[in-house]
Amino acid sequence: MKPLSVPVLLLIGVLAAGLGAVMNDAMASRGMTLPVTGWLTALVLLVLAGVLLAQGLPLRRWMLENEERREHPTMAPRRHQLDLPTAYRTVLLARASAYTGTIVGGFFTGDALYLVLTGTGDLVAAVLPTAAAAVAGIILAVLGVLVESWGKLPPEDPQGAQAGL
Repeated sequence: MKPLSVPVLLLIGVLAAGLGAVMNDAMASRGMTLPVTGWLTALVLLVLAGVLLAQGLPLRRWMLENEERREHPTMAPRRHQLDLPTAYRTVLLARASAYTGTIVGGFFTGDALYLVLTGTGDLVAAVLPTAAAAVAGIILAVLGVLVESWGKLPPEDPQGAQAGL
């Protein structure tokens, strides 16, 4: 599996921000009320980031111990245990979180920018919760990229590969 492409994620985020701003502009030009998010959205995104971090830390510890054992072989039992399906699911969760955070963070960034630039919406009831959801989405995206990079397997040993081992 190829690692996440940060430039592609940035492009998706910019497109989502544009979509959020254009959608608000289209709704405002038709006289409709603008949809704004509440504080619960930011809270849910932060809880999802916490779950991702809780799942990613054992993967990180296992990979660091694996690297340490590669440099300094030992017969001591492992301090951290992790099975392959759990590691794979963690990497998939990180990848999904990166895409979700990018789209949601970008969309709410566009919403917040539209509300700030046009002066519509109450600061406490509309702008701050929308900006908080945008920041929480961006945090989720960054954490998704970080945890996905923790699950990166080291390159194969070229001498072992040439020997057919």
